[in-house]
Amino acid sequence: MIIHTLGPNSTDSYAAAESLLKSEEDDIVEYPSFDSLLHNLEQIKGQHVLFPVAFKSARREYGWKEFNYDYWDQVELIEVFKKKTKPMVLVKNTKYVENTTMIHPATMIFMKKYLEKEADETIISYTDSKYKAWTAFKKKKLKYTIISEDVYEKEKHPEHQVEERYEPVMVWCLYKIKD
Repeated sequence: MIIHTLGPNSTDSYAAAESLLKSEEDDIVEYPSFDSLLHNLEQIKGQHVLFPVAFKSARREYGWKEFNYDYWDQVELIEVFKKKTKPMVLVKNTKYVENTTMIHPATMIFMKKYLEKEADETIISYTDSKYKAWTAFKKKKLKYTIISEDVYEKEKHPEHQVEERYEPVMVWCLYKIKD
C-alpha cells in the first residue's frame, strides 16, 4: 500500500501514515501541502491518501469536509481511526521583531483562544504545515507559533518560551483513489 499524505516526517500526518504500514512494500509519499496532494490525485489512482478531519487549506476555503464531498465519486473510504496528535506547544518569541503569528490553519482555535485570553491583537498568518510555520517563525522572528513538541525540543532557541501545550485526539480517514 502506498499512502500519500502531508510531510515531512515530523508531521502528525506522516506519523499516522506510519501506523498503517504493514509490510516492507508499503510506503509513504510526502507532500509539502494537502493542496499539492489534491493537485496530483489523477496521477495516483489505485493508491491511498490519508487526511485528518482537521485538514484545512492555507490557501483557500477548503478542508476535509469539502474533499469528502468534492471527490465522493473518485475515492473510497477504506478506514477511519483515532490517534492522538503528537503533543503541540504554543511558543512565544520573547525577542520577536514582527508582531505576527504563523500557524497551520488546523491549529487556529488554539491560537485564537490564547490571544483572546491574553487580550493580544497579534496578526495571525497561515501556512501549509506546523513545520513550515515553525520555520517562518524562526526565520522572520515572529511573535508566536504552534509546533509539535518534539520539533520544538530539538530546535528551540533561548528566546523561545512555551506558553501552552495541547494533545488532542484526531480522527483520520484513509481513502483509496478509484481507478
